[in-house]
Amino acid sequence: MRLLDEFSDKFSRQNRKRFRSYLKRNGVRSTYYKVMERLKRDKAESNYSSQYMKSRPDENELTRQRCVEFPMKYRISIVVPAYETDPSFLKQMLGSVIRQTYTEWELCIADGSRTDTVQNVVMETIGSCKDERIGRKIKYQRLRENKGISGNANAAITMATGDYIGFLDHDDVLTVDALFEVVSALNDSAYRRGNVTRNHTLLLYSDEDKVNEDMTRYFDFHGKPDFDIDLLRSNNYICHFLVVAADIIQKTGGFLREYDGAQDHDLIFRCIELMEPRNIKHIPRVLYHWRAHDISTATNPDSKLYAYEAGKRAIEDHLKRLKLSAKVLYTEHLGFFRVKYDPGKLKCIEMTGDELSMYDEEMLRSLPADAIMIRDAKYTALNKDYMEELLGNMIRDEVGAAGGKVLYKDGRIDNAGFIFDENRRLKPRFRGMNGNYSGYMHRASIQNQVNALDRSCMMVKKQALLDSLDESGESEKKYVSVYDPFAKFRRR
Repeated sequence: MRLLDEFSDKFSRQNRKRFRSYLKRNGVRSTYYKVMERLKRDKAESNYSSQYMKSRPDENELTRQRCVEFPMKYRISIVVPAYETDPSFLKQMLGSVIRQTYTEWELCIADGSRTDTVQNVVMETIGSCKDERIGRKIKYQRLRENKGISGNANAAITMATGDYIGFLDHDDVLTVDALFEVVSALNDSAYRRGNVTRNHTLLLYSDEDKVNEDMTRYFDFHGKPDFDIDLLRSNNYICHFLVVAADIIQKTGGFLREYDGAQDHDLIFRCIELMEPRNIKHIPRVLYHWRAHDISTATNPDSKLYAYEAGKRAIEDHLKRLKLSAKVLYTEHLGFFRVKYDPGKLKCIEMTGDELSMYDEEMLRSLPADAIMIRDAKYTALNKDYMEELLGNMIRDEVGAAGGKVLYKDGRIDNAGFIFDENRRLKPRFRGMNGNYSGYMHRASIQNQVNALDRSCMMVKKQALLDSLDESGESEKKYVSVYDPFAKFRRR
C-alpha cells in the first residue's frame, strides 16, 4: 500500500486508475517494475515541456516559412470527425489549423453531434476570420446522425479535394509548422516523368507528444523510427500526424466501422499494403499534440478497452490478407501485441558461430535446413520454445535474421538487438537496463526491426547466407533483422 500511496501522491486520478487496472491484470511483481520504470522515465523527461517550448520555431523562422514558394504546392485536406467536442478544445484545434505557416490547406469537419455546440463554434470561428479566404477553407457538414468515429471520418473524407489527406482528432492540435514540414518532405521526393510530376512519398507520419487540457504542459514525447512493419504489427506507433495520398485513401474505401477504436491502425495497414516501404516517410519532428483528458486513451487506456480488441482484429486481418499464418496475442501492456508466426514445415539446425564459419557455399546448400540457429556455448536459452519462436519469423520473405533478448547473469539486459548511432556505429539497445523493464515505448518487450543482432546468438535464414556469398551480383535482395523478445537468452 505504501507504493500505491506514493504513486497516488505523485500522479493524477487517471493514472491511479491505470495503476489499479494494471495491478489487477498483471499482479504485484510486474506492477512494481512497471511503476519503477515509469518513475524513472518521468524523472528523465521532467524538463521535456520547457525543452520543447525552447525548440519550437521562432517568429523569424515562421516568417521565413510563410514566404517559401514550393515548386509543388500540394493541397492538404485535414479531415476531422467531430462529436460533442468540448468547445475550448475545438477552438484550439481550429486555431492550430488556421495558424499554419503553409496555407494551401482545407479543413473538412463532419459533425455527428446531437447538440449545436460544434456547429456554433465552427460558424463563430469562420465569422471571426479577418481574411475571408481562410474562412472559405473551412468546410463543415452537420450529419443527420452520429455514424461513429469511422462513419463521421468517412463523411469528412468525402468533402476533401486535396492531393493528400491529413487526419486530426477533434480535440488535438497541430504545431504551427506541421503542414510546412509535410509539404517540404513531399517536395523533396517529387520527380518528373515526362510532363507529369509524381511523388515517391504516399504516406507520411511525424513524431508526437501529449498536451494537458489547458495546453500548459507537454509530455510523453514519442520519437519514432523510420517505417517498421514489425513494430506496426506490435503497436500502432505511426498514429499521429498521419498524412496519406488521396488516391490511396480512395482505393482503401476509407475507415471500416468494425474496427472502431482502432480504425486508424486498420486503415494504415490497408494503405501500406498498396505501397512499398520506400513510399513511406517519417518526419522526425513533433508536429502533433495528442490531448490528454479524463476520457481520452492518451490519459487512460482503460477507458476504451474495446479499442484494443479492435486493434487485435486489425492485425489479424492484415496478416490474413498477406497469407501469413500467425496468432496475435495480447501483452501485459494495453495496445501492444505479440505476433507469433507459425513456422509450418520450416526446419532449423543449431550450431556455434565457429562451426558456421567453416561452411562454404556448397556445404551450406547441402544443409537439410531452412535456417541456422547460431548459439555459442556462453549463451543459455531461457525458454524451451525459442527455436520455434525465432523460426516463425523465417516464413516471411523479407526477414533474413531474428534474435531474442539477451540478458547478463544478474538479469540486466546485454542487448535487445543493435542500432546505428548518430555516427553510424552499431550500439546495443537497452544495454544495462533492468531486464524486468519494458524499455522506451515498450520496445525491449515487443517485436521490432533492428540494424543488427548478436552474431553469437541469432537465427539466420539459409537463403540469406547464400545470397550474401553470391559474387555474381545476381542477388540484390535486401533482408531485415527482427528483434523478437519472446526468445530469451542469458550470457553465462
